[in-house]
Amino acid sequence: MGTTACPLLHIDYGIAMRAAFFAAFLFLAACSASDETVLEPVAFDELPDWARDQHAAPFTVFANSCKVNLRRANPWQTRLGEAIGDPASWRKVCEQALLLEAPTDDEARSFFEANFQPVRVKTGREPYGLFTGYYEPLLHGATKRGGPYQTPVYGLPRGKKDYSRTEILGGALNGKAPVLLYVNDPVMLFFLHIQGSGKVRLTDGSIVGLQYAGKNDHPYVAIGKVLKDAGELSEVSMQTIRDWLREHPQRANWLMNQNPSYIYFTLSPGHEYAKGALGIPLTPERSLAVDDDRATYGVPTYIATTRLNYFMGYPEQYRRLFVSQDTGGALKGPHRGDIFFGRGEAEEWMAGHQNARGKAYWLLPAPSAMPLPNTWW
Repeated sequence: MGTTACPLLHIDYGIAMRAAFFAAFLFLAACSASDETVLEPVAFDELPDWARDQHAAPFTVFANSCKVNLRRANPWQTRLGEAIGDPASWRKVCEQALLLEAPTDDEARSFFEANFQPVRVKTGREPYGLFTGYYEPLLHGATKRGGPYQTPVYGLPRGKKDYSRTEILGGALNGKAPVLLYVNDPVMLFFLHIQGSGKVRLTDGSIVGLQYAGKNDHPYVAIGKVLKDAGELSEVSMQTIRDWLREHPQRANWLMNQNPSYIYFTLSPGHEYAKGALGIPLTPERSLAVDDDRATYGVPTYIATTRLNYFMGYPEQYRRLFVSQDTGGALKGPHRGDIFFGRGEAEEWMAGHQNARGKAYWLLPAPSAMPLPNTWW
């Protein structure tokens, strides 16, 4: 996707459909020596451990995504306006999904296999994707400033929004943006910015949600890389970065300001999981954040990667079906994914330690459901 010197590829889904798919893949791979998206059609039995997954859970996530996409003006296309699959075929398969109530795992698996064509997602220069994790942090706060609650959580400012983090921490938003809450920990607020949403326990014991509302115009910079490049950390995870910030309070603001990106929030209900960019609550270990310049929302996405075992700390295979429902500023590439783990101590640990390469597969409406001829990438 993006600008390419390669022509659009037209595929006739007739006899020898699979051969045509592979010929198309080889052609695009040959003419693409850069970051262009490459789609390689595969069979379901080529997806590692596909048959061992529990398919009813991702089916529900997909069906809920369909309810939103069927109402959107431009569903199943990237933020830059490029279509992912055929919209008419997406509508058809979504309408079929909404007729199937509470399927079993076997019924859900049969639905996916009958209606979708898996395609492995690559780029011209990188065959493997990178999969990290995020979670919903819990902070402590108050509605009024006082005592330990000194750090403001801002809503969208009025007018200019391109202040850097350094300028904002210096008071640039005073009187220009609503203060939603005050929290007791600027480090945890920094990580809330990275996660994009979270919960705050107030002084009366109630819990409110903070939901992403927008950001400034500055790029995201990973402070873990800053620390690693400076020789301060050998192993980078959310936990090691947080420990460094705690151990170096005099340098903490300097380090956090190396990331000029700043997130604004809106209040949300405290009882449900945060909503992703698609506008519906996320589902732990089934919702996926993607680069919405290169991918789109509501696409079943099978991932074959690894994760660290929470109890033992060793790497183990991690293969399951997700649905793209969210995005993030650090995600770059069609096969880049951020796995939502939920909230809690174990979920925080898994999200903070998730950083592994692997294979990504989009499930796109089967060619037999598409009008002929069809334009492919």
